[in-house]
Amino acid sequence: MTATAQPGEPGPERARPTSTARDGGTVTEAATTPTAAAPADPGSDGATATDAAAPGPAPPTTPAIPTAPTTRLRGPVVRDDAVQTVRLLAVAFGVTVVVTRLYLALTGYPQIGGGEYHLAHALWGGLLLLAGGVVALLWSNRWVQPATAVCVGVGSGLFVDEVGKFITRRNDYFTPLAAPIIYSTFLAVLGVVVLARRVPRGRPRELTYAVVVRLKDLADGPLRPADRSGLLRDLDALRAQRERPDLAALAGAVQPEVDAAPVEAPRDRLGTVRGALARAERVLLPRWVHRLLLAICSAVLGLLSLVGLAVLIALLSAAPDVQIVLDDRAVAPGTRPPALVLASAGEAVVGILLVLAAVALLVGRDRAGTALCRAGLVIALAGVNVALGYLDAELVVVAVVVELLLLLVAIRYRTRFLHDRA
Repeated sequence: MTATAQPGEPGPERARPTSTARDGGTVTEAATTPTAAAPADPGSDGATATDAAAPGPAPPTTPAIPTAPTTRLRGPVVRDDAVQTVRLLAVAFGVTVVVTRLYLALTGYPQIGGGEYHLAHALWGGLLLLAGGVVALLWSNRWVQPATAVCVGVGSGLFVDEVGKFITRRNDYFTPLAAPIIYSTFLAVLGVVVLARRVPRGRPRELTYAVVVRLKDLADGPLRPADRSGLLRDLDALRAQRERPDLAALAGAVQPEVDAAPVEAPRDRLGTVRGALARAERVLLPRWVHRLLLAICSAVLGLLSLVGLAVLIALLSAAPDVQIVLDDRAVAPGTRPPALVLASAGEAVVGILLVLAAVALLVGRDRAGTALCRAGLVIALAGVNVALGYLDAELVVVAVVVELLLLLVAIRYRTRFLHDRA
């Protein structure tokens, strides 16, 4: 016999399924409380109806789309114009130190203020540093960056030039250690320029920062053609970024406004002067003259640097009948001052490279000759002059100026005739 539940009578305990949607699918869970069986359908032949239904297939899920980060990103972002700005700061620093030292030497080291007070140029350097900081914090125009670079470069040059007074008890401006400290500071700033050039570009954050900076030009009026091209290039690159669709959408919303922005007529205020200089260069410095000038200058500077080789041999030989005089000071026989050994060895290497460069240029090996010339000058500027400055501060100023001029001549030759990028 089969027992059937009558209407209104409690039937056997059953588990009532419940459905819970998770991640786009359907999951069936069993209830934990007993429920009464559903009454039998009068039209049925005594069978008990069940409310458990088989779950259907889960709908397809779509892959997660990356969106804006949930936490703030605080990593530093290098400015798009960082290389040009820091390079300008380094040039302002170096020129300030050289001009200040030459001016003081030519005028007999005057004292401003007279009597009891002396207004050292480090004070004016500090004021310029303060002015540069105030300008950078107060305004956000595009000209603020170069103005700040000039203020900081000149101010730090005036300040660091008097480092000798700060590291000696007797306030000795001419202490031998001052020049190496000044020169090392200059090299450190140039090192920042080199590192900034190697920072990877093209990531979404960097592109967004660059776009925001360039949009200042749009707020100031008609865009210059070069600024418009740079802004559109950054917007196109940002729109192609799949990592940050939010920033790509922002670039897509901004680009029509940039496309419709007015553009000022192209003009070159220095075009006439630049054209005249280019014509004069072609007439006065054809390739053979430029090559001969570079070879002669390299040979002369190389031979002068080879004096360091003679000094190094004299130091190593320790001959009693050989006397070395440096800046009106005689080196004690049998001694080997470390700074003099380093400077002499470095000058010997520089001299050999420059003489080889001159020979290569004279035989028509332009690329090898200019490469050797640049290598020698970079070694002199980046290392040898630090030790040389400890021995003779005035000499190193002259050496730096001459070496930089020769380096510019070599770079210009490669740019004009070897099609190297400046």
